[in-house]
Amino acid sequence: MTTANPLRPALSSPALRDPIRLKRMALGVMLATALAAGPLAGPTPARAEPPELTGAAWAAADRAYAAQRDKKYSETVTYAREALKLRPDVARLWLLLMDALEAQDKTAEAVAAGNQAIAAGITDQTLVARVRAQSKILAQAPSLAANKALEASNPKAAVEAAKKAIALVPDDLSYRMLLVYALIADGQIEAAEKAAGEAVEVDPQSFLPRTLRGYLRERLGRIAEAEQDFDTALKDEVLSGATARDVRLVMADAAIAAGHPQRAIKLLEQVQPQDAAVAGRLRVARTQEKNPKLVPDKAFQSLPVPYQKCVDTPYGPSCSLVPATTPPGGGVSDTPGYDAALEAFNAYRDGNDALAETRIREALKDNPGNPTWRRLLVDTLERAKKFKDLDVAIRDAIAQGDTDPTLLALRAANEKRLAEPLAEQAIKELARGKAQAAVTLARQAVDRAPDALVFRIVLINALMAAGQVKEAEAAAAGAVADNPSEPLPHVLRGYLVQKLGQRDEAIREFDTALASPVLTDLEDLNFRIIASNAALAAGQAADALKLLEPLDAGKNKEIVPLHKQAEALMKAPGGPRPALVQPVVLCQPTSYGVICSVFAGQSLQVAGAGLNPAAPGYAAASAAYAAFGKRDYSTAIAEARRAVDAEPGNTTYQVLLLNALTSAGRYREAEVVANRLLAGNPRDATLLVQRANLRMRARDFSGAILDFRAALASGRLPTGQVRQVRLGLADAGLSAKQPAIALDALAPYEGEGSYEVQARFGFAYLALDDKEAALQAFTLAATRARSGQERMAMLTARIGVLSQLGRREEARQLFLSAYNSGALRGMKAVDLAVLASQAGEDDLAYEYFSEANSRWQLRGTNLINAGYAARHTYHNAEAVDYFKSAIDEAREGKLKLDPQYLFGLRREVAELTRTWGAYASVSYGAVGVAPGSYLAPPTPGANHTIGAGGEIYWRPPGIGYRDGAIFELFVRGFGTLYSDAGGPTGFDTIQGGAGARWKPFKSENLVLEVSYLFPVGQYARDDVLLRAAYSKSEGTDLRVDVDNWRAWQIYGDYNYFLMTPQTVASFEARYGHAWRLDAISDRLVLWPYLAIGGGYDTGYATPFALGAGPGATMRYWFNEDEYAAPRSYLDLTLQYRFKLAGDERAEGIFAGAFLSY
Repeated sequence: MTTANPLRPALSSPALRDPIRLKRMALGVMLATALAAGPLAGPTPARAEPPELTGAAWAAADRAYAAQRDKKYSETVTYAREALKLRPDVARLWLLLMDALEAQDKTAEAVAAGNQAIAAGITDQTLVARVRAQSKILAQAPSLAANKALEASNPKAAVEAAKKAIALVPDDLSYRMLLVYALIADGQIEAAEKAAGEAVEVDPQSFLPRTLRGYLRERLGRIAEAEQDFDTALKDEVLSGATARDVRLVMADAAIAAGHPQRAIKLLEQVQPQDAAVAGRLRVARTQEKNPKLVPDKAFQSLPVPYQKCVDTPYGPSCSLVPATTPPGGGVSDTPGYDAALEAFNAYRDGNDALAETRIREALKDNPGNPTWRRLLVDTLERAKKFKDLDVAIRDAIAQGDTDPTLLALRAANEKRLAEPLAEQAIKELARGKAQAAVTLARQAVDRAPDALVFRIVLINALMAAGQVKEAEAAAAGAVADNPSEPLPHVLRGYLVQKLGQRDEAIREFDTALASPVLTDLEDLNFRIIASNAALAAGQAADALKLLEPLDAGKNKEIVPLHKQAEALMKAPGGPRPALVQPVVLCQPTSYGVICSVFAGQSLQVAGAGLNPAAPGYAAASAAYAAFGKRDYSTAIAEARRAVDAEPGNTTYQVLLLNALTSAGRYREAEVVANRLLAGNPRDATLLVQRANLRMRARDFSGAILDFRAALASGRLPTGQVRQVRLGLADAGLSAKQPAIALDALAPYEGEGSYEVQARFGFAYLALDDKEAALQAFTLAATRARSGQERMAMLTARIGVLSQLGRREEARQLFLSAYNSGALRGMKAVDLAVLASQAGEDDLAYEYFSEANSRWQLRGTNLINAGYAARHTYHNAEAVDYFKSAIDEAREGKLKLDPQYLFGLRREVAELTRTWGAYASVSYGAVGVAPGSYLAPPTPGANHTIGAGGEIYWRPPGIGYRDGAIFELFVRGFGTLYSDAGGPTGFDTIQGGAGARWKPFKSENLVLEVSYLFPVGQYARDDVLLRAAYSKSEGTDLRVDVDNWRAWQIYGDYNYFLMTPQTVASFEARYGHAWRLDAISDRLVLWPYLAIGGGYDTGYATPFALGAGPGATMRYWFNEDEYAAPRSYLDLTLQYRFKLAGDERAEGIFAGAFLSY
């Protein structure tokens, strides 16, 4: 049995991928099939043969056939078309045209001609079969393109290509299935369900489209319809053997996910229970019967996709579906130890590492092969900094077969952490004069982390101190072999091999060290002194002088004695030679780990370059080192300062002080020391990097960028450090909000798939608003994440980017997949709530925010997030409490918020706490003038009249305000106060009304209203009014962050009176600039604008009126408190309109006052 690409259509067998073979095979087979089917189809109704060709039609056809015989296909097409213009009823002419086009490889045109013939009424079976066969051939290209697009993770392109294939062969099931899978890959679950339904219509008996539609309906929560599809699919008579087994497994998974374990058990009754996959599902289903919480809520929303599996047979491809490896709730929850593991996950989420470790170890005793549980143990031990236990846990996981690269990388990092204390203790033992003890400890450090060069240097130093020269040389040789580009082990081995009498090998090692491009000036000086001493000790004075030649004797007085010795030896080659002096290796623990340097031996030592017992400050420096080793940083700093004061030019003392200050977290003071050191040696790459890290910790990101760049430009960085420095530069660029710098720093590693690189690429792309590139980088980084923290970071980043891209369903599925698999069990409630909120799972977000709040874990921006989650789930009272807490924190300085954002939170409180309100208005000539609120109706009025009215409304609890959707009940009354035309005014004109209005969409200001109008005065009407209004605006609310801003508004209103049919509509658009009149009140706003507006009223002889002109509105905001923004305002509006079209009422002065309370 062979398995094809699961997203490839059923007809894409290997034999059909050669276009030439495909063309010939498909055309021949399909024509043969069609013709062979003719006699079996039974008698067909007799049809009249077309009359014989005559005249011009005959002449054109004769020329066409002659051209065909001569293989002049272009002429054949021309004459055939000419004949068909006269006689489109002749099938053989259409076939002749199709043959000629096909001979020119114009298959698409041939198909078009055939379809044109069919449209003209041609029913010839040969022609119909030819069109179908050629359409099949044409459809293979878009089908192949769709498959390639899916393989390239471009589902949108796959959707378009599959649709093209379907357009050519609408009744081909394989292309329709391909479209369904492409839509699933694109996250369009509803569209995929519709496409699956269309596939069912093509082949109602096939189990494939029905099962897939059932799966999609399950994903959409339409469980009953899904199960109906599954039941119908099982009636397909082709289901047997492995195919039936796989389909039943898919359906059983759906039943388990839907919380129907008994259905799952029934589905599997007819399958062999010995089958491992069947047994696993039966075990989960039976456990689920006893404990329904075994399977997470809404598990059906994240069911894995059942892909196609097709096998080529002599009769065509045979297809089935591939079920998931494990059922919902399986793999963890149905195994021994589940309860202990669940408690461990919860404890880890709550930060209780001790309990998490205890419970997960208990769970692993029952189920030692569970990789998810082992990873929790690893994450717990790492967070608890129990590195020895972590090492054992990692080794156990690897022994169990877990070879995840992230786990292997964590092992390497942990080995170095375990080796660090051993190396530090070795350094302390050397300081005490216990060389042999130091050797033992250093060997253990190297065994623990063999890839760390610094531990090898500690070992070489300990062996030299112990007098074990041969062993020291062997250790140095190993260090050189593993680190050929590092100069430090070369210079040490140069000394050691000369000590063993191998002068030629020593020369090669010294030359290699001095040729390194990464030496600092101080290292170059010391290494040349060491090498020249070795040359003099061997009696090679000329070589010694050559080594000293690049050095300036005026600046480096240390080389003067060496010059004198060399010159004396040149004059008297047989004279006394200086002794070979052992280099000094200085290793010290720092906050960055152990660092080692090599200096010339004490009798040759450069001033200020090492620890010389005869040098000033030696005792203080020794005391500083001792305190440093004990992590007594205060004492270390004090003693280091004494050493520096005694000999200010001693670089070693300065570095000691720098490291002590850094370890104590006194970064500003440490930077002062680094500045002093760099003033004397500005190209020292090590110091530049150290200062860059200090500046990062002090949040001086611009300064860090300069230092990282200088270190890279110096050309003196050891090869092994370049990558880390580039990563540091990328971090500095991102922190400084300069993502281009980060991208430039990361450019050499663009093809590297590591977490460190790809995560930084992702954040850089995101900062540049290239969300697609960011998503790709985050997805790659997620596959290489080494720790739970890194995995969560990438999951959060991917969900956030998908939400920003508008791919909310993908974000939701990604979250649900992780949530239902148990991968998120270790997260804190508040972090899980934020993640659920980003993914659009508002109910879950609300639950976890509530849990976090009950544990006093909510603060800062998470109070705001919790408020919106509560609002989205219609828990308005809780939302108000969260928003008020956030406002309190902002007022106390604990939470920094932009003033307008804070005002927005107060606006939320005002809206959420509103239960009733009122409107009142007076207007003159209000034709096409928007009301002060989009919820309020415009004041009825006409030209040269003054109208007035008011309304009181109520929002019923529970349904009045639901996440921006509003429902209100109201009573209102309007009347006419004045009329130029002498019409009715006063009480007799009062129109009463009562009704309800609904704003169904939270983000769109569409209002639907129905009201009963009842007469109060004798001139009022008794009627039913249907009203719809829509508005959109910007800048109409109060601004507190600026004193002037752009403002615009559009408004439209449609009213229909049912009992006495009349249509009244109005619209208005305003555009202008608003000013806050702070000199009078910071709650008073003047908004001058240009307006265009009009009305339509069937009660007028000329219903339409349109005008435009200048206007201004003055609004005063009031009725606020410390938590709620102003709830009320008073508008005064004045406009003058010039008529543009329609009735005269469009022109004149329009004025009004509007109160919203």
